Amino acid sequence: MKLEKKYIIILAITACLLWSTAFAGVKIGFEYMPKPFTFAGMRFVLAGIFLLPFALRSGSIQQFIDNRKVIIYVVFLNTAVGYALYYTAMSYVGGATAAIIVGSGPLLTGVLTHFLMEDDRMDRYKMLSISLGLVGILIIILNSKPMTPVGAKEVLGIFLLLANSLLSSYANIKVAQIKKGISSVFLTANQMLWGGLILLGAGWIFEGSIDFYQPPRFYIALTWLALVSAIAFSLWFFLIQQPNVKVSELNMFKYFIPVSGAIISWTLLPNESPNLVSILGMGFVFAALIVNHKFSKK
Repeated sequence: MKLEKKYIIILAITACLLWSTAFAGVKIGFEYMPKPFTFAGMRFVLAGIFLLPFALRSGSIQQFIDNRKVIIYVVFLNTAVGYALYYTAMSYVGGATAAIIVGSGPLLTGVLTHFLMEDDRMDRYKMLSISLGLVGILIIILNSKPMTPVGAKEVLGIFLLLANSLLSSYANIKVAQIKKGISSVFLTANQMLWGGLILLGAGWIFEGSIDFYQPPRFYIALTWLALVSAIAFSLWFFLIQQPNVKVSELNMFKYFIPVSGAIISWTLLPNESPNLVSILGMGFVFAALIVNHKFSKK
């Protein structure tokens, strides 16, 4: 049964708004645990544990065996490798900047779906949308003063975030190609749990043991981030598998992330505040959503 368009829009915006809170949450967590792999691993293992009671049911083992390829894609591309890049990048960039860059992910999705999915080709409006988004990213990179040591680290972080978006887009396409046969909650639980364990292993090797003696603020941020991952990814995979949903068009809703994510980061993080250039870059990225949403059907 096809989900009505209004419900698709509501669920997509809900997932994006949840994701937009994660940038500030990660920066708060880094104040107490500046270990990217360990922190990410704790978040996703906890998210997987949250989902297990809803994911495990009769036939789960067979469902895992039947869909092992797509599970491996999302475990490694979305979580293990993707979030290793994401958390490393978050050590170098501000929460608002990260929100803007990650929110440009639909640009990469639009390009990938053109080559990988026969029913989701590029048109001139998607091209215009991608061009506007690229201008926004370039403005943000120039605003980082890339020729200075601090700016160079921030630019490295920006490229790591773009690499994360590329991997995530490819994983989304692989999920969309199955369309049915696996529960979105079951898929998310596996992605979170196995990907989180891989990240914890990497953290143990490269970052040392986990210090669990942290203040309540850290555990509040960690719990919220785990809930965001569990709920938002489950919603997103559910939408991707709908027969009347195209990956590139669904991902255009991620352009809400730059606006809401930047505003939340500027509000919650004391060392971050907006400036004219970052707002201009954000404006170009958000304009890309408007162009695609308003004109692509024509």
